Amino acid sequence: MRAVDDSSPKYAAVLRVLQTWKQLPESDVARMLHDYYLITDDFREMEDQGLLTMAFVGDEYMITPTLLGRLWLEQYENEEKQ
Repeated sequence: MRAVDDSSPKYAAVLRVLQTWKQLPESDVARMLHDYYLITDDFREMEDQGLLTMAFVGDEYMITPTLLGRLWLEQYENEEKQ
């Protein structure tokens, strides 16, 4: 048996928050989604996949969803309904 780490629910949760707020500081996203253990590397991984962008503003990253991220979330939610 092989363990599979599926990050899709975590990614979907992050993108849902960003869909509502448009952009947020990293700490706010992590605080809103306290059920998930989110660290900077999680957001970097999402950025590498093109789902969001991270810009260093002040003393932390500002996180903004991309068009690909919004499309990914839409597809993910459609698959969850079926």
